Formats: sequence, structure tokens, C-alpha cells
Amino acid sequence: MPVRHAVVNRVVNPGMRALLRSPAGRWLGRHLAVIRYTGARTGQRRELVAGYARAGGAVWIWVGGAEDKRWWRNFRTPAPVELWLAGEHVTGRGVAVEGSVDPETCREGVAAYDASVPGGGRAMRLEAPPERLTSEDLRGIVMVRVDI
Repeated sequence: MPVRHAVVNRVVNPGMRALLRSPAGRWLGRHLAVIRYTGARTGQRRELVAGYARAGGAVWIWVGGAEDKRWWRNFRTPAPVELWLAGEHVTGRGVAVEGSVDPETCREGVAAYDASVPGGGRAMRLEAPPERLTSEDLRGIVMVRVDI
């Protein structure tokens, strides 16, 4: 795990998780969610904070720097997940959507994230609107779709 991720996971995330579950979470959690899942291999419960967008009955979570992160791989097979979204606790089923495997579904998630999260497209380093992204553009992008 790169040092930057270790600091975020061990120092920043615990405080953010507490804030996002508190009454302040209604305001702070408009674009940040607490995600709780069980590790597919370890069986251990894990929690993290990530950006999200809602679109209909789905929540889309962008996995920034996916090549350096492992948590999203727990959703290569659909799995149960709990989320705290703007002070609301919801449950659902999460599945990883890799742009290199399923570019059409990934494009749907990218479009939802770009439309909902201020600066989302910039953070994802999109060089075109989502509807114009090619399969090649989507290769390194991973989204986790949670159906709630």
C-alpha cells in the first residue's frame, strides 16, 4: 500500500467515518459515503470513505487510483454492502464495474458520477464528456455500483 493511502486509511478515514455517521453527515455526506463490507477472502469487516453519486436506485462509487487499491476487488462477485449516505444508513448489493471488462456499464457510472459530484470529471481526468468516451478511455476506470 502506498504511503499516501496508508495515511488516509489509518488517520483520516476514522475521523471522517465518525463525522459522516453523526448529524453533520447530512451535510458532509452529500458526496462522501461510509462503505462497510466483509472481505471476500478474509471474512473481516472493513470500512472506508469514498465519493459517490446516486442515480435512480443505484449508488455509484468511483475507485480513484484503482490499480493501487484492493478493496473494490471484493465486489468482482456481487456482495452485500452497507452505506451511510448523507446521514442515511442503507444496505444493498455491490458489484465492481471495470471499464476494461464492461465499458458500457462503466460509462453509465462515470456519467452519473460526473453529473452529480462537483469536479467529478476533473478528478477522474476525463478528456471528453462521458457519452463520448471510448472503450480505451475507460480501461483504467473502476466503479462500484451498489443497488439499494
